Amino acid sequence: MGEMGEQISRREFLDSSSRTVAGVAAGLAVGGLATAARGQPKPAAVSPNEKVIVGLIGCGGMGNYNLDDFMRAEEVAVAAVCDVDAAHLKSTADKVEKKYGRRPREHKDFRRLIDMKDIDVVIIGTPDHWHAIPMIYACMAGKDVYVEKPVSHNIAEGRAMVNAARKYRRIVQVGMQQRSGEHFQKAVELVKSGVLGDISYTRTWNLSNEAPDGKGNPPDGDPPPGVDYDFWLGPAPKRRFNPNRFHHNFRWFFDYAAGMVGDWNVHVQDVVHWAMGVDAPVSVSAVGGKYVLRDNRDTPDTLDITYDFVTPAGKRFIQTYSLSFGCATPFNGHGYGTQFFGSNGSLFVDRGGWEILPDTKEAPDPNDPKKKIQVQRTEKLSGGGSDQHWPHVRNFLACVKSRKVEDLAVDIEVGHKTAAACHLGNIAWKVGRRIYWDAKREIITDKDGRPDREANKLLTREYRAPYTLPKA
Repeated sequence: MGEMGEQISRREFLDSSSRTVAGVAAGLAVGGLATAARGQPKPAAVSPNEKVIVGLIGCGGMGNYNLDDFMRAEEVAVAAVCDVDAAHLKSTADKVEKKYGRRPREHKDFRRLIDMKDIDVVIIGTPDHWHAIPMIYACMAGKDVYVEKPVSHNIAEGRAMVNAARKYRRIVQVGMQQRSGEHFQKAVELVKSGVLGDISYTRTWNLSNEAPDGKGNPPDGDPPPGVDYDFWLGPAPKRRFNPNRFHHNFRWFFDYAAGMVGDWNVHVQDVVHWAMGVDAPVSVSAVGGKYVLRDNRDTPDTLDITYDFVTPAGKRFIQTYSLSFGCATPFNGHGYGTQFFGSNGSLFVDRGGWEILPDTKEAPDPNDPKKKIQVQRTEKLSGGGSDQHWPHVRNFLACVKSRKVEDLAVDIEVGHKTAAACHLGNIAWKVGRRIYWDAKREIITDKDGRPDREANKLLTREYRAPYTLPKA
């Protein structure tokens, strides 16, 4: 089998603003890229003075949001875009052409983009079930990767993604951009400083009201013109097209995603891991279901997950995640966020800012020693929000140049472990009981450490041939 697509040199790509590149050759089978990638030399690290050539896989909402900030960087040039939806593909290519004065390559098959030797960085903005396969192939082909959250559809493929990044020594950043926000960094610094006292409880939540109809119940039908629906399904089960299972709403179906737990708790949960210095729970339990909405989603609209954590210092604390699509009454005035509860007070943080709310205690009245007054246990403090996404992209590009994985704001290993905690919440809900997590072996056990066969089946999925996870 031949090369996937015609190649052009970096010099040709950067110097030419009007030249049209010939079409690509006939494609390989999905599994064929692994062999092709192993036969190609790995590109050298990008020179600090060179352009970083970028390709985008997934031209939907987050894909374009990511691409917009990459295109803000002077050192970036965009060589190719890829989507199975012709309308998304065209609109994104139009935007790139307007920015650079040249049209990028347009691919419907991500393998063609990855095979372009001049591409240094691949952005993966696909639905969750299409994160792992292109990310692993990109690593095998010597590309660095910026992949959206949650990193994986399931825990096993998340580990495979980490292994591929390490084996091929790639820089892989996960789109959990809050770690690059200055005000989040300040909030985490305060938690770690001890001003809250002993922290025994943390809480994350998402509250909204879509009752009673939610996303509705549109009938099955035909996919929109210009959509390769079989390729869009990829490793997921073969099903009739339904608008609610497609763009944007895919996240409410377990075939493709992890519901709100993976879509949003992965962000707010990550702040807990970061601030408390943990990366895996000891045990997880969950209750909930579809209690309110009458739409066709199969993920819960009401859910409470409880995590039991032990810090590196040996201190235990509880983390809860609460979800409601049937009531928007906020917790502490906020519809979402992360809160840390300590013996001196609590700290709340979201993308808009942070606030310390002090607890009080009795103390002698300085004006009358016979009386007691309430005094604050810590100081009331607050701060506003900060930009997160643009600094996150800048951090990634700096690491692409320096090759310093340790400087990444959210390395693939960090993203995998936070996503794994979210997946474990869904698994506990599905099996209907407390599960115990052996983080070293990445298996679920009973309380005595014996493998839990039923729960462990949910660590992976059955991949629909030929869209299988590559063996890197």
